[in-house]
Amino acid sequence: MKVCVVVPNEDYLKQAGARIRYRRITAFLEATGHRLTLLPVGEFKTIDHDVYLFSKCFDASALVIAQMAASNGRMVGVDLFDDYFSQKDDSRFQRLRGWLTFALANADFVLCSTPVMRRVAEQYAPTVPAFVMNDPYERYDIRSLRQQVTRKHATLWAKGVLNVAWYGMGDNPYFPVGLSDLVAFSGDLDALQGRGFDVRLRVLTNARAMTGDGLAALSALPLPYDIREWSEAEESRLLAWSHVVFLPVSAQNFSIAKSLNRAITALCAGNQVLSAGFPLYKPFDDFIYRDGTLLVDDLYAERPRVRAETLRPLDKVLQAHADPAGEARGLIGFLEGIARSKARGDAAPTTARPWGALVHGAESSGTAHKFAKRLHGLSVGSPLNDLKLNFDIRFIWNERRTGLDLLVWENICGLLAPSLAEKTVPAGKIIDFEYRKLDQEILPTLACQAGYLAGCESPAAKLAAYPHVMSTVLRVMKEVFPNIPCTLSENWRMPWPIPSDHTHQPRGDF
Repeated sequence: MKVCVVVPNEDYLKQAGARIRYRRITAFLEATGHRLTLLPVGEFKTIDHDVYLFSKCFDASALVIAQMAASNGRMVGVDLFDDYFSQKDDSRFQRLRGWLTFALANADFVLCSTPVMRRVAEQYAPTVPAFVMNDPYERYDIRSLRQQVTRKHATLWAKGVLNVAWYGMGDNPYFPVGLSDLVAFSGDLDALQGRGFDVRLRVLTNARAMTGDGLAALSALPLPYDIREWSEAEESRLLAWSHVVFLPVSAQNFSIAKSLNRAITALCAGNQVLSAGFPLYKPFDDFIYRDGTLLVDDLYAERPRVRAETLRPLDKVLQAHADPAGEARGLIGFLEGIARSKARGDAAPTTARPWGALVHGAESSGTAHKFAKRLHGLSVGSPLNDLKLNFDIRFIWNERRTGLDLLVWENICGLLAPSLAEKTVPAGKIIDFEYRKLDQEILPTLACQAGYLAGCESPAAKLAAYPHVMSTVLRVMKEVFPNIPCTLSENWRMPWPIPSDHTHQPRGDF
């Protein structure tokens, strides 16, 4: 089975999401005859994989590829590992919620990083199968872990210096996380002091988080600390240096959906873990501290939860929740089950008609139009945008603004039902294309009462018009081109509503 993970760009391949989630299972997939490829969305050329999985690719290009893959009988999935979707009262994420709704219209499955994310996915598409794939560890074996633990404890008890680490992404453009969590839960660090050890803290985070405000907030920490910029090499050095890793977690939706990765990484390096706030790392409860005082007391008594005598039970938990070979097997087993239930096979691309159409909303882009055309799809202009492009299909307001006129490029009129093609009339040239027109008298479904609202300058009026206009466009496209599925290109920052008739329906092959 050939799996293609479509990612937003080349830079994403260097980020933790790609490194942790996909790179760590690649070799195990190849060992069993499967292949996983990471492909930046802009480099896509043709359908040549069995499965297309979309990772943080929240744009129209991804929707185009998903529709094209679906039309060619390939499996389509969406990987959800950051929760930007459950905050339904937050207008900042409407664009992402809209993208997910349209992506799931073509989805055969959803891949999730945690059970919490699976529950989020079920809110959008309860009938789509979802699979939880844990983020696996990178390097681990119990013999090396025993050596690390022995070395760390010998140094700690000989010198009496307790090294504490906090590492991770220090900021987020939407949520207070990272350094703000470190400061908010710093009282738990204070409990480490005054109990027989000289406690030192080291912070490792991304450069973007080290603003004046961010660094000023760290002045509230009760421990002396130093801060360094994150890199893979620095993280390895930090984990080797530390005895305790501090992992505070706030209870906001974004945070509680996070994976077990940081705790797993800390434990695999032979560290004790002190977690505060939301109990995110519950599967490792027997090896994680929730009380700093108890942690220091156990260290002082030379009986911490992670020690040579407890590594066998820890190993069992790590194998259950973080083994890359096991996660790879689980993923392939799940995908093979989906393939059997769909009885899909490798359908050949069809040349009888386009694979689909990209409908441009209020704020689409010329890039999305060019991407759809490059892949031999249709590009559809709605009356809500003013892009000056050679659209294959145009919806424009009629003279009285009581509804829409449908303009079809004369070269694709053959895609219309013969009964409709015979009723088109010449509509003249726009840019480079000659069009033929269908109006409200021929297609009563072109009626739309939001014409005057859509023409107002008021954002509120346009917002009110949006669902009526886009529902009309999508409904007419389905009526006039019933065998050409549509997807939406939209970047409008207003909290645009999703057309009410565009909800997820389990799909078959087209």
